[in-house]
Amino acid sequence: MRKIIFLLTLITVVCKVTSGQVIDVHLHSYTEKDFWVPKALNGLESSKSAMEHLEQTIKEMDKNKIEYAVICGTIESTERYTKADIRFIPGYQDSQDTLIPVKQFEEYVQSGRIKVFGEVMAVYKGRTLTDSMYQPYLSICEKYGIPVAYHSGGSFRDAQKMDLPKYRISLGNPFLIEDVLVKYPKLKLYLMHAGESFYENTLRMMDGYQNLYADLGVLMWMNPMTKDFAVKFLKSAKEYGLIDRVMFGSDQMIWPEAITSSIEFLNALDFLSKEEKEMILYKNAKSFLGIKD
Repeated sequence: MRKIIFLLTLITVVCKVTSGQVIDVHLHSYTEKDFWVPKALNGLESSKSAMEHLEQTIKEMDKNKIEYAVICGTIESTERYTKADIRFIPGYQDSQDTLIPVKQFEEYVQSGRIKVFGEVMAVYKGRTLTDSMYQPYLSICEKYGIPVAYHSGGSFRDAQKMDLPKYRISLGNPFLIEDVLVKYPKLKLYLMHAGESFYENTLRMMDGYQNLYADLGVLMWMNPMTKDFAVKFLKSAKEYGLIDRVMFGSDQMIWPEAITSSIEFLNALDFLSKEEKEMILYKNAKSFLGIKD
């Protein structure tokens, strides 16, 4: 009996990796103008307003000991969140059809109002990161060491019916942005959602380009298919020696509790060691983002 109790205790200690530090490289911020309230998703209820979303996101961060979190949104929404909590790192998301002027973008980078360029939503516009509209911004990011967070893989079912007529799943293939990595060899780039259905292509690109990272995004909580992609991606990343460039990102969107669901999913994967989970949850992002002690 004592032996059984000891083994159960040991398993509990190993699984609770989140007693340590966590960095979430993929959150979203909103104002009342761009907030949206959909139905529950995979058992998760959405926030009812932008203010509630901010409050619930901070609560989830406290609960899971999240030390830093990259938020993707408009300049207005990221400023609102960073003023509310110093743990937020502002990321500029190209939600609109046009980007802010290049000169203004560089000024915001210099002043710290933009510390990450992303989530870059090119696939929703019928484009990829190689499109000419992004090149001046990528050049600035490479110049100042600003990470670029790029949406890869798929999206919601029937995304075209969500006022996204130009979106195509095929545009989320990581192979389509290889020219960017060649053109900007010092660019810090991570593939959000790890390529999702194109996870094998993500692994091949990570092997070919040492400055390319990936976050797990919605893979860990959206539905059975994405969870399957997450497991296959992580098993292969472990086998191929690429775990040191995989980062935790919850992509909570308007469902803040997705943060906890994502961490619980990751912690439940018994093929990952305690050390590997710590790398994904914290150490890899700390290195990639250049966070100092």
